[in-house]
Amino acid sequence: MVCRTLTFVALYSLALTNAGDEKRLKETLEGVFDAVQKSIKPINIGEPIVGKPQDIEVVDAKPIPAAPPATEESHFSEVFSMLSKMVDSQFSGVQSTGGISVTESANWVNLELKSGLLFGQGEYDLTNEAVALLMAVANVLKSYPSAILVDGNTDDLSVVSSRLVSNWHLSSLRAASVVDELVYHGVNPKMIAPIGFSSEHPKVRNNNEAARQQNRRVILRISKRNADNLHDYLFN
Repeated sequence: MVCRTLTFVALYSLALTNAGDEKRLKETLEGVFDAVQKSIKPINIGEPIVGKPQDIEVVDAKPIPAAPPATEESHFSEVFSMLSKMVDSQFSGVQSTGGISVTESANWVNLELKSGLLFGQGEYDLTNEAVALLMAVANVLKSYPSAILVDGNTDDLSVVSSRLVSNWHLSSLRAASVVDELVYHGVNPKMIAPIGFSSEHPKVRNNNEAARQQNRRVILRISKRNADNLHDYLFN
């Protein structure tokens, strides 16, 4: 509609040539644009909504409780528990005869193994039964950042072997054999070391063979404090 009107105005203006024509052109243009304005109708968008916005209820988000951090106490209670379960489930027969035991003190979890379970008399090479036992022990210990000392202990009888010099030698080599096997099965070598005590730390007096059997033993002492390596744990 608007385009056709403007086209008409343009053609009409070209046809006018004198001053009177200019007056008629002005009147015509005023009439045309007045008609155009009247023909454009506003779009009805309805009544504006006036009022306060509704409040949105915000529910307080409850924080998800974080898991409590593992403490060293809980950590090493787990070590004690896992070793105890392993012994109960796999070596209950040996446990019942006193060949293996799990205890704990203020600073250590202690796994005690009688030498008769691990070695032949006067020997430091592990038996097949010892290898199977130490594999099971390593599967537990390798999961924890624990400093481990392996104590070798003998009775008070002199050694009778061309391969050995003394009970110091025998106790140290037995402890080293146990360490080698544990490391072979995954225990971190930085976290473990052997130590030989000869016959200097008996459990009971060496006054008969039964007592001597109790004193011939290897003890794995697992620390109750986290460590990066055994050396720093002991000397820093």
